[in-house]
Amino acid sequence: MSEHVLKHPASRGRQVSLDQRIAELRNRKPVDLNHGEGLMLQGIAAASLREQRLAGQIAPED
Repeated sequence: MSEHVLKHPASRGRQVSLDQRIAELRNRKPVDLNHGEGLMLQGIAAASLREQRLAGQIAPED
């Protein structure tokens, strides 16, 4: 599926594929967020998508 490789703090130096990281996150227990944390995460996601769109990594929305 994906050829991307990510490094994240939980990996302790090992590299994992994007598919493996997604599977890890899906298997985690849900965490309650307050409203401020939800807004912060939403802002981070929007900024990330904007950067990817500007870099041409994803197609722009119509």
